[in-house]
Amino acid sequence: MIRALCRSQPDMDQPPGLHRAGRFLWLFIAGACLAAFVLRMYQLATPALRWDEGWTIAHGTLPWPEVVRIAALEWHPPLFYLLYKGWQSLVGVNAFAARYLAVLAGVLTIPLTYVAAMTWASDRRVAVAAALCNAALPLLIYYGQVNRMYAWTPVGVLLATWALLRAAQKGTWARAVGAGIAASFALYLLYYTIWPLLALYLYVLLVRPRAWRTLILAAGTAFLLFAPWLVYASGTLEHRIQSSPLLPSLRNALEFVGPSVFGLVFAYGRGWTAVGVVGGVLLFGLLLTPPRRWLPMLFPLLGIAIAVMGVSYGAQAVRFFAVRHFVPVAPLLGMALAWALACLQRRSGWLLVLAIAVLMITFWPVRSDIYAKGLEVVDPFDPAADWRYLSPLLRSGDIVFFNNLAKAGWYEASRQGRGAPWSYTLAWEPIVEPLPVITGRVEAAMEDHPRLWFVLYKGTLGANTDLRAWLDAHPRLYPMWEGWVGDTLVLGYVVPQVLLEESPVRGILADGRVELTRARFTPTADSGVAVELEWHVLAPLSRPVKVFVHLMSTDGRLVAQHDAPLPASCGASMGMLCTDRHGVAVPADTIGSLILRIGLYDEETGERLRWRSGEDALTLGGVRIATQSSSGSGAVACLLFQLCYNQQHTRSHPSGQMKGCPEITGVLGEFFVVE
Repeated sequence: MIRALCRSQPDMDQPPGLHRAGRFLWLFIAGACLAAFVLRMYQLATPALRWDEGWTIAHGTLPWPEVVRIAALEWHPPLFYLLYKGWQSLVGVNAFAARYLAVLAGVLTIPLTYVAAMTWASDRRVAVAAALCNAALPLLIYYGQVNRMYAWTPVGVLLATWALLRAAQKGTWARAVGAGIAASFALYLLYYTIWPLLALYLYVLLVRPRAWRTLILAAGTAFLLFAPWLVYASGTLEHRIQSSPLLPSLRNALEFVGPSVFGLVFAYGRGWTAVGVVGGVLLFGLLLTPPRRWLPMLFPLLGIAIAVMGVSYGAQAVRFFAVRHFVPVAPLLGMALAWALACLQRRSGWLLVLAIAVLMITFWPVRSDIYAKGLEVVDPFDPAADWRYLSPLLRSGDIVFFNNLAKAGWYEASRQGRGAPWSYTLAWEPIVEPLPVITGRVEAAMEDHPRLWFVLYKGTLGANTDLRAWLDAHPRLYPMWEGWVGDTLVLGYVVPQVLLEESPVRGILADGRVELTRARFTPTADSGVAVELEWHVLAPLSRPVKVFVHLMSTDGRLVAQHDAPLPASCGASMGMLCTDRHGVAVPADTIGSLILRIGLYDEETGERLRWRSGEDALTLGGVRIATQSSSGSGAVACLLFQLCYNQQHTRSHPSGQMKGCPEITGVLGEFFVVE
């Protein structure tokens, strides 16, 4: 009986037009491919890059070993990221080029649908209809324009379907092994391909029980090929798959069954009416077909049912539901619709026309939801915001660290090869690296970069708190910048590339409450000056006090500055010394020599506090600003200038002016005047 049900449908059931399809079959498939291409190319680059698309672009920039390592820490296998990295190296980074890879997968899905459907239904009419259905299926169009692995999962599932059904028909070991390789290909694209694959293997076992050896060989091959990744990513998988009581979990999973069916049908914009229309077409196809011909529908219905339950169960476990997890099983919905439409056509051509018209009327308004790409986006966002904020601040030699790869990918797409390169300190979901791993990467960057920037999504929440505390406490990092871009905190630090030199200047406030006991700074700099101050708080401060660090030109103009509150540790215990670090960003067009001045002011009023000398600022010394290409003689001259300045500043001048160093006037030029 089962064997009879699996035979090819007799040609006499097919209309005369399809009798000639064998000769012109390529026209049908080419037309379906063209339709898929046009539907997926429409407004391809218009929607802004989504969060996960930024994640993908970031992977395309990582070194090859890091692509695999990072994938093991998140919820996706590495195959798509490896494929995309090769693609990005060829076409570069922009929304159109990145998403075009998904378009190619969507077009490739169409001929694979045809060959898989032919092997499944043995009916050319059903196979052609399935190719057309999958070309226009809303869920496949939606993710056929998204720069993620989802558009490629139907390719893997359909390839595995064709390979296993073909192997089951003629069970050779080579075909069985090939089917296992195809299944592992699908699994390496997305874990959720397991659900349609499970339905496929169960279907073959039910329909062709004598092919059990082929099934075992194919499943064993797939397991052996996928097992190394399961071992490598076992830590993440164990963390994601947490055991819980079965019955409560099943009850919780029922909450997601409705959203699962809704999302698979892509009923957005039409509501449950769309689900009813699709279900009605499938039901009428079954009712108008003799039960002896129902068996082929077992495969797509099994796939849909298993996927709905599997995704729902997984969603309740992590309390997160995503429609994208149904993309691997979406081609089976297209195959089921094609089978039902073919059944309607056998009864009456008008039934087929009516069904197609109802489907088009139902889903045509959904086009706006498809191309808006709003399933994963709730609030307004701007993927170029970080770049716009950072680009005026960045200098040659800087490096930018992101706590989330999605933001890094947005930055990479926006900068288009300009600005500073980036790295990562992953301290936000879905990946939180151990702090020693993060700090090791940052400390390695300190050796080569004079300034480090940190873009912390969600500021100091979660693991970002420990990262921020480590950055502020590190003795080689001098805070230079702090600002917000929406919900993202941007921090900048100077990393001195030369030894700090001590200034002879000391001072105490006129009221005797605060004393400067030590000051050190970098005598030469390119993009940032590091200043280290040591304070001695002798009495409680009545108001909040801030420290200002100014870089002044020789004619008294303010060139750059950094202000920050007096460290909380200074007032924690009276009489204790505390260290205060500052980084001053030097404007890009600055050259020559600058004067470094510091002071204190009332944070509430802005009034400067005076020192016992009567001045409202202390002059620590001079800083030579030079580019990284400065010659050795320039560096020597800079050191001579610093020695001379310190020597002169310790002398008493009635006029309050530093007379300069005649010995190096020819090198340094004009005398320097200190207010």
